Amino acid sequence: MGRILSIGALMNTRGLMELVVLNIGYDLGILTPQVFAMLVLMALATTFMTGPLLDYFGWYFHGRKAKALS
Repeated sequence: MGRILSIGALMNTRGLMELVVLNIGYDLGILTPQVFAMLVLMALATTFMTGPLLDYFGWYFHGRKAKALS
């Protein structure tokens, strides 16, 4: 289960590609400045969450097992 969650967290690190697509949509006038800002903040937040999530999953699924065995 821990590996599946880790893969899911790593798949969420699409920040650079998302920012490129958002810039294109904004330049074409598809996105309003408010929507653009919200989506950029969401892309940054989800990208920055990846490291702590991976640490948590590693601790929860592997660190607890190691403590239980010792």
